[in-house]
Formats: sequence, structure tokens, C-alpha cells
Amino acid sequence: MPVLEVENLKKYYPVRKGFFQKTVNHVKAVDGVSFFLNPGETLGLVGESGCGKTTVGRSVLRLTPPTGGKVLFKGEDLSKMNPEALRMTRTSLQIIFQDPFSSLNPRMNVGQIIAEPLKNFEHLSGKQTRHRVADLMTRVGLRSTQMGRYPHEFSGGQRQRIGIARALAVNPDVIICDEAVSALDVSIQAQIINLLKDLQKELNLSYLFIAHDLSVVEYISHRVAVMYLGRIVESAPDRTLYEKPLHPYTKALLSAVPIPDPLKCQDENIILPGDVPSPLNPPRGCTFHPRCPMAMEKCQTRPEYREIEPDHFIACHLYT
Repeated sequence: MPVLEVENLKKYYPVRKGFFQKTVNHVKAVDGVSFFLNPGETLGLVGESGCGKTTVGRSVLRLTPPTGGKVLFKGEDLSKMNPEALRMTRTSLQIIFQDPFSSLNPRMNVGQIIAEPLKNFEHLSGKQTRHRVADLMTRVGLRSTQMGRYPHEFSGGQRQRIGIARALAVNPDVIICDEAVSALDVSIQAQIINLLKDLQKELNLSYLFIAHDLSVVEYISHRVAVMYLGRIVESAPDRTLYEKPLHPYTKALLSAVPIPDPLKCQDENIILPGDVPSPLNPPRGCTFHPRCPMAMEKCQTRPEYREIEPDHFIACHLYT
């Protein structure tokens, strides 16, 4: 049974005008996204900037209330929980934010930052809290003697480790990694990714790994979902998607990934015409069809997101 199921998730932001602030349109940031996440699995969510990846993550956690759809955690609909039940469920659903500096309170030292979730959800004595914080810091590669320092005294990679320790404090089942390594140097990225993989193996964590670096996603993910303009256009196991992409947009994304070995031949890059349409006024039907090199008249209607091979889903009329 999946630990997390998302069904037809939507998030629309109203556009208001005039003296009475009448709603005249909506920005469709997320427009019917569905996926599932199994225990101990990493689902990579990729796509261009502005396609709605972060909004999906925040809507799953209800940091941003979704406009429609369902989010099921262990079979229970989060939208139907009363406030107290939802509050206690938050211990099982945590997030690592993109910016490791702005996500930490500069007025609190590291010990206070990591201890804050413990004070909110667990009844521990001061001594027990300090021991727990010290253990968490050691687990993520920090020294417990640094507990009294403030965020500005750490490097970017160390600050992200603090964010990971804070997310682990209440023993979650699912962690949403929102561009968790994009603000870090490449060498530090590798350290953080390996740390996340080690923690996943040790604690049986499930990750929704949001990123735009396809090389990083390939390394850490078990399955990958590709988003375009608020919708998932293809999802498959990582090896299947990287070796046999089917959707034209997925092929274009993968063709842009640089190959580090100069002796290996790289296929010709697929250059997509035009720009990404505005989510304020998305194209009819398949939102990718104005830029698709294989577009046809049928693409004026929205394709069904369906399974065409075991665990390989796609939304494209070429495969209906």
C-alpha cells in the first residue's frame, strides 16, 4: 500500500481586479496532478522552473491549501481530518526547504531550531531534548558541540544538514525535498544526497524529491515524474524513463543533459520552439502541443494520463 497517494490535485490562484477585487481569472499552478509514493521509495519530480513542482509539494503538506483533489496519507484523506488530527499527522510529513539560510530562524541557535519540533509534538525534559538534538546533529554529520552556534556561523551545506536534522526530529515517514541541493556547490550536493540515501536506508524514509537537475534525480530516485505547466506528462521507473523516454517533452529535457565523458557521442539536442505558455492562460488540450514537434489536430483535446506499460504512465495522444 502506498504511504502517500495524490489524486487529481489542483491549485488555482485567483486573479482579482477592480475596486471590489472581483475574480476575473485563475493562475493554474497545479492542474490535475496524480501520483503515489511507496514506503522507502524516492519519487523524483522534475520540470522547468515555474511548472508547479514546489506548489505540488506545499499543497501535499497543506502549507498551501489545494483548490481540489485528494491527498491520502496511509489511506486517510488529509482534507477530511479535523485540525488536531491534521496537526498530529504533520509529524509524519516533513519538508526540507530549498534555501538553507532563509528557512532557519537567525535569532535561534541550532539547538533551539532542531528542538522546536520536539517541543511542539513531544513531551520531553530539557535533558532528554538536549540528548535528542545531539543525536540528530551527529546523525547528519554535525558536531553536538556546535549546538549553541547560530545559522550564520555555518556554511551552506552545514545549514542544509541542520534543516535535515530538524525534519528528522519527529520521526517522519515522508520527507518532501524541495530543491534541497540546488543552492549548494556540486561537491556539497554529493555529500547531502549520499546523506539522504543513507538516512532513507536506515530509517525507511520515503522522499518526494523535487528538482530540475536530471543527473541528481537519476542518482537518487527510484521513479521519476516529469511535469509541464502544472501537469505530469510522464512517469516511470528511473531506468525506464532515462533509457526509453516516450513523451516529446521528456525527450527534449533529457537531450539537454550534458554528458561528462567527451569520448561518448551525444545525440543532437532537441530545441523546442517558443516559450513556456502562461499558467494564467494555458493552451487548450495538451498544454505542450504549441511547442511539440509531433503535434497533431487531436492534441487540441486533453490527453488522458494512463498506464501504457507496467508502472509507466503518460499523457500523450501518440500513445492512446
